[in-house]
Amino acid sequence: MNAEMLNRWLFGLAVALGASIFWLAPHPPMIDLPQHAGQLALLKQLVTGDTRWAALFQVNPWTPYFLGFGLALPLSFVMPVAAALKTVLTLAYLAWVLVCTGLRRHFGADARLDWLCLTPYFGFAFHWGFFTFLTAAPLGLALVWLGARQSRTPSAARGALLSALCVLLLVSHGLVFLYTLGTLALLLAARGPGLLQRALKLWPLVLPTTALAVFFVMSREAESAFHTARTVPAVMGHWGIRHELLTWSQGLKVHPLFTATSLVFLLAPWLMGLRTGPRRGLALLPFALTAVVLNFAPSFAFETSFVYERFALFLWPTYAWLFAAQPGPPKPSARAVQALLIVMAMAVLGLHAGRVWLFGREAADFDAIAAQLEPGQRALALIADPFSPATDGVPAYVHHGLWYQAEQDGLVDFNFAWVQPQVVRYRVDARPPVALNFPWNPKQFDWTRHQGRNYRYFLVRLGDRPAPDWFASAGCKPRLLRQEGNWQAFERATCATDPPDAVTSIGPAQRARP
Repeated sequence: MNAEMLNRWLFGLAVALGASIFWLAPHPPMIDLPQHAGQLALLKQLVTGDTRWAALFQVNPWTPYFLGFGLALPLSFVMPVAAALKTVLTLAYLAWVLVCTGLRRHFGADARLDWLCLTPYFGFAFHWGFFTFLTAAPLGLALVWLGARQSRTPSAARGALLSALCVLLLVSHGLVFLYTLGTLALLLAARGPGLLQRALKLWPLVLPTTALAVFFVMSREAESAFHTARTVPAVMGHWGIRHELLTWSQGLKVHPLFTATSLVFLLAPWLMGLRTGPRRGLALLPFALTAVVLNFAPSFAFETSFVYERFALFLWPTYAWLFAAQPGPPKPSARAVQALLIVMAMAVLGLHAGRVWLFGREAADFDAIAAQLEPGQRALALIADPFSPATDGVPAYVHHGLWYQAEQDGLVDFNFAWVQPQVVRYRVDARPPVALNFPWNPKQFDWTRHQGRNYRYFLVRLGDRPAPDWFASAGCKPRLLRQEGNWQAFERATCATDPPDAVTSIGPAQRARP
């Protein structure tokens, strides 16, 4: 077996390892994924006419998240919600690799640098569980690929297809859409005899830009009905070189392997004897825009957190496309560098796989707790310690209680249905007082202010510190049902003084009061 064939086999093995990561735990340690699972469960109920929680919720027609949920929803009818989400993420990862390697070929970059696209998918966006971002990212790069072809050989049919797919991307994820739209503008206007001719080549972007303006106005108008008070500035974040990007392109927290791998990725093309420069033409543009986003975009903008951080996903693929393929057999030193590149990429994927597997064993305590709860009940998550030792301290448990909602038809607060721009929203008059900042500061819970009597179950995860006396002001303190490891499940006790309309489960009482 020659070196090229060996590299292909190893690359296929690495892709298979990456695709398996989503399946190594019943519930992957992706911080926001339980909330997306809860959204999918609610969406399924509303679509099928299930009245379980229908009086409390409505479908948001101005969400930009239709692609991920549009793929997961039909799958949820033939498999559990968790499996549906993991299937979509697996397919998105495979599509990501396919599109990245396709763009590398289109830009004439070196095939040995395909390894740079495998690990960023399990970086910042993966650990935060940005499900809709991760599913939209391959579509965004596919449009970049289509736009690069349109720039070289303009075609009315291809331009129309590009325009239509951009509108689809708009309702898939707003940030990916804006990144893709900017990249396409650079690619389409890069060639032409004059400014006018270059401007005319931007015609495929007219419809998507118009759709963006309409979508923005209509979504703002729909959001105004919720009268949500802004607690932070509309735009917030620092500008300048972000040293954390080398970590975020591989994982969430600093680890020697992540730092070493990023340095190998950075230096490998140069040590292989590959070069880049102005002659690379269109291949320079995706990396240029990525660098601008990563260095100068804010961290928070218009109700969206972690804006620039998530774009670490695009750092290494766009960097790889800068370097032209080198003709002729590689030098022995280049082979050694390639071997190191393969070892580092495989090691990062192996580390993520090991952490996910360990997390699955660690999180079994919650699964044991949830199995003892009656389905279809309302619960409040009080996560005093969200950090997971199995994942080196990632706050993977902050929304973990939502798996009860996703898998047992319950309803758990805090809930993403409280915030814009989710697919399923609380109705205006049904929003609970448990709001956006609650998961990160559960010690603020007050039985009266947060309407503790409306919850049948309380899902508690404690750390080493003494537990707060959350139920001090309750007329009858909830009783402990079960404890497993750091997890506890409490059930609200019934008091003679309680009003009869407390909302703790499905049924007429639930429909009468949020």
